[in-house]
Amino acid sequence: MTGKTKTIRIHRISVALDCSPHSRASLVAAAEIAELLHAELLGIFVEDINLIRMAELPFCQEIHLHTARSEPLDTLKLERLLRLQAKEAYNIFRETALRFGVPYTFRTLRGPVTSEVLTAALESDLLALGRSGRTPVCRKGLGSTAKKAVEEARPHILLAHSDVKPDGPILVLYDGSRGSKRALETACSIASAKNTLHIFLIANTESAASRLREETASIIGDRKKKTELHVLPWTDSAMLAQCIHMTGPGLVVLSDSSEAISPESVYRLIDATNYPVLLVKGTT
Repeated sequence: MTGKTKTIRIHRISVALDCSPHSRASLVAAAEIAELLHAELLGIFVEDINLIRMAELPFCQEIHLHTARSEPLDTLKLERLLRLQAKEAYNIFRETALRFGVPYTFRTLRGPVTSEVLTAALESDLLALGRSGRTPVCRKGLGSTAKKAVEEARPHILLAHSDVKPDGPILVLYDGSRGSKRALETACSIASAKNTLHIFLIANTESAASRLREETASIIGDRKKKTELHVLPWTDSAMLAQCIHMTGPGLVVLSDSSEAISPESVYRLIDATNYPVLLVKGTT
């Protein structure tokens, strides 16, 4: 491993809200990190301009879930609904920020959801959002905004999941690269005394595994009693996901600039694990 690295610095965390369970989970996770790192929260709610434009089309119909009755979409009704959702998002955001005692600001924006979220997040060091939103077809994988954020957003990404407990394990992939070192250092900085740290060493020889063991020992310091090491000879995303699932649900911390795993494999791994993920971007 060459060069020095530093734990990522988090001064402001943007949280994309849509009041879905995963979105609320991302808010709580972001607030916990903000409290720990003395960071500020920025709440973002986007009124979807594409939905509004669709409601203006004369052939668009609203189908009631319980009665299957259809009627034309009412633009004014949709506008009122969006305002109510924005108010609900603000109330949830404010209550959470106050509960964790962190400074906060909140913005309601209008435009295409993904582009507005990614643009607003440029002012932050970390973007937190749910793995999926309200759309039923997205609930088993990454939602469209989450997928775009993973691939294109500049800040680090936190993808939350509503079913994972905050005191659960933290899982880190480590291959000795500068990116994976930052991921491990960051995992140590956000881990509490209740979190067990599982470090997956990506090594296909015993000599490589031995070197990685020595490196991780110098990074984790006095966390050795709450740390478990696992040597994995694979870089295939499906095999890595299977090994992670055998450990149990927890926060997965990884880098998009590992030497052993390509960015494309990292993206596939994030989609396959269905666990919360903290993606540390870049190596500088």
